[in-house]
Amino acid sequence: MSIEVKELSFAYKKNVPVLHDVSFSLQSGKFICLLGPNGVGKSTLFKCMLGLLRGYNGEIIIDGENIRGLTQKQLARKVAYIPQSTAPVFNYTVSDIVLMGTTSLTDGLSSPGRGKRLL
Repeated sequence: MSIEVKELSFAYKKNVPVLHDVSFSLQSGKFICLLGPNGVGKSTLFKCMLGLLRGYNGEIIIDGENIRGLTQKQLARKVAYIPQSTAPVFNYTVSDIVLMGTTSLTDGLSSPGRGKRLL
């Protein structure tokens, strides 16, 4: 998987930019660590890359495709996200959460088949 971010800018309020002309590229097989103090835009960057925030300027390209042209299902087949901390409503097991990652591979309201279930 390759990820390229080109001149990404984002502001929650019109005159308060959180991200300004951020550009980088990542290639398959590489690890990266994003560090910085609270409030500098790390989570905002990830939310833009995941398609959760759409009001950005610039380009986010995953495997050669601009994510603006992808449906939510197509994007879900390329990226996944589990937040650092959550307050789940139900007592999901790790297996349940991993199985939820196969949702983009099913049709409509069908459930994952035997091949996707963890033993």
